[in-house]
Amino acid sequence: MSTELVEDESQFYCKAKKYWKAVPATVDGMLGGYGHISSIDLSGSKKFLQRFIRDGSHKIGTSYALDCGAGIGRITKRLLLPVFKSVDMVDITDDFLSKAKSYLGEDAKRIGNFYCCGLQEFTPEPNRYDLIWIQWVIGKETDVSFLLSTSSSKISCLFLLLCFIFI
Repeated sequence: MSTELVEDESQFYCKAKKYWKAVPATVDGMLGGYGHISSIDLSGSKKFLQRFIRDGSHKIGTSYALDCGAGIGRITKRLLLPVFKSVDMVDITDDFLSKAKSYLGEDAKRIGNFYCCGLQEFTPEPNRYDLIWIQWVIGKETDVSFLLSTSSSKISCLFLLLCFIFI
């Protein structure tokens, strides 16, 4: 791909933020109009995650998780909170994080932090997370920003990227 075809990164993220501002704060909105696949997606994600929380050489802790591109908390509520003691959520859209507080109900008190920023601006705290969950939003990041933000944080945890591909 030639450099002429690559957008300026700031313009790329500006467009992304504008796009997400126009998306409804619903499960259907979070899944780009494919809300009907949520239960199938969650079922596969649970099976995938179970591989890493059982006994074995790849076992991870279950204290703290980070949900990247958390939206209204669909993954946080149905996948992460049933397993982890606490979850931090990061999303670029403040309306989604506001909606998450009501969507999560009583479980909202188990959210450590609601970070409102793009993933390209977010640097996870070193050694805080047992799991960083990045799924649907990974396609909305540039390779450079994603790699810089995760590798520079030097986190000792398991990254589950694009998990729906491996299920």
